[in-house]
Amino acid sequence: MLVVRAIEDQPEKGIKKGQKFRLYIVDAHHHMGREKGHTNTPPGAYEFYALLWFEMQRMAKDLKENDALLFEPVDVVPSTLPSKCFSSRKSWARLNHGWLVDRTIVFPFTDDYLGEGKGASFKVSNDKIAGWTTRAPHSTRLIGFARVDPKDSLRSKNAAVRELTRAVTKLGLRGLKLHPVAQLFVEEIEDEMTLRIVRKAGELKVPIIFDTRNVRTAQRIHAMVETMRNEPKYAKAMKGLKVILAHCGMSPGDPHFHELLRDPVIYGETSTLHDQDVPILFRTASDMLTNAGFHWSEKLLFGTDYSFLSVQAADVILHLLSRDFLGSLSDIQRILGGNALSLVGTPFRTKRMAHENPRMLTCTQKKKSARSVLETSLIARIAEGVLDLASLDYMLPPKTTWPDLRPMSAGGDNGIYFDSYFMTLRTRDNAREFIVWVKSHPNDMISCIILNDYKKATMLSTELAQQKKHPILSTDLTSNSQLFSTPNEFTSAIESMLR
Repeated sequence: MLVVRAIEDQPEKGIKKGQKFRLYIVDAHHHMGREKGHTNTPPGAYEFYALLWFEMQRMAKDLKENDALLFEPVDVVPSTLPSKCFSSRKSWARLNHGWLVDRTIVFPFTDDYLGEGKGASFKVSNDKIAGWTTRAPHSTRLIGFARVDPKDSLRSKNAAVRELTRAVTKLGLRGLKLHPVAQLFVEEIEDEMTLRIVRKAGELKVPIIFDTRNVRTAQRIHAMVETMRNEPKYAKAMKGLKVILAHCGMSPGDPHFHELLRDPVIYGETSTLHDQDVPILFRTASDMLTNAGFHWSEKLLFGTDYSFLSVQAADVILHLLSRDFLGSLSDIQRILGGNALSLVGTPFRTKRMAHENPRMLTCTQKKKSARSVLETSLIARIAEGVLDLASLDYMLPPKTTWPDLRPMSAGGDNGIYFDSYFMTLRTRDNAREFIVWVKSHPNDMISCIILNDYKKATMLSTELAQQKKHPILSTDLTSNSQLFSTPNEFTSAIESMLR
């Protein structure tokens, strides 16, 4: 997390000079794999974020001297639980750095493995992404997206759809990257071969990030969405459809692009934008996205496009901290991380899950102590290889609201609920998979729900922090609950279920 310090009093925002705040950052556009001269793996990502932090410090010094900043970047700190995971094994500890960025959405290049999969161009590439993103320790930091090529349908009608389904339901990848330029289907964005893939992504409720090199391509994508919206056969897909326009169509100030962002399912992502493109994007968005049924900052995501681009991303972060940015700290947190996490939404799960009844365990004594004992036990079992950690997802506030950030002297809350989260765990033999949902309650209680049912897992959302559980799930939990009075009893009972 990025720690920033207020340079002066901001009475209209209730901020005092010297107060420090934590910003949780998600990189929504990051390539992994190998493509000709570009090679990137998880350690390369963490090294890049360390480099980006040093570049930001250098740039921030000049900006501060010119009185251009409202908030000064002063430190980088990891989230506690992911850092504990990296520190739990000697071979992992050397990678416990680069915490400027907390989570990273990664997907394949148009890479050297392309075409090695039978029937689907990106099969091998998707396997590699899953291998990096769904195993400890990287699973605490990386979120894997699949890639498919719509033109695979020219060889086998549903090859790309089948690969997307496999990547989501069997590999556990949590989104889709489509690249019309690289896969040469710019002219076919509105054709049936692309619509089949987008429909399946909507039905699976996973976001799609489209590479967009100009506003015309973005408009084609919007026309495709409108086609789906107007045809009854796409009704189910539209309920789960989320489309991210990478690079903001490289048209940050174009009114036509911002009109597209008024569509409730379309979002923009900032990678490649730098220098004057950055203030133009945010200024135009704040002007044009008013009275659209949402707050303008809900529509933009931070991304880097590493390893094609590198330190240009510092321009975006530093602009958000500058006097020229028109929003609040809450707007900054949405753009830097909250929006991306909300779009990914559903916790990690695969069809490896069985169909067992969910169980709820509650400890009535000292929730902090109980959570610490439980986390120590789970991290130890992950480090020993008894369990593997497929994902760690914090609970979030509803997308339509984001709380005001609190200074670190008052707890440092930034909207990410670090004491309430979903861990997806697998047994050593990969035979069983569980969602362990840990939630803190105001009355000094802590609950842990063990969920091992793929269909019921789809009912979960990381936005559950301020919402009621799904009624079907609530009914199941009422009849399968246990109450414990000590942290050790609570943890022992959970351990016995994770076998």
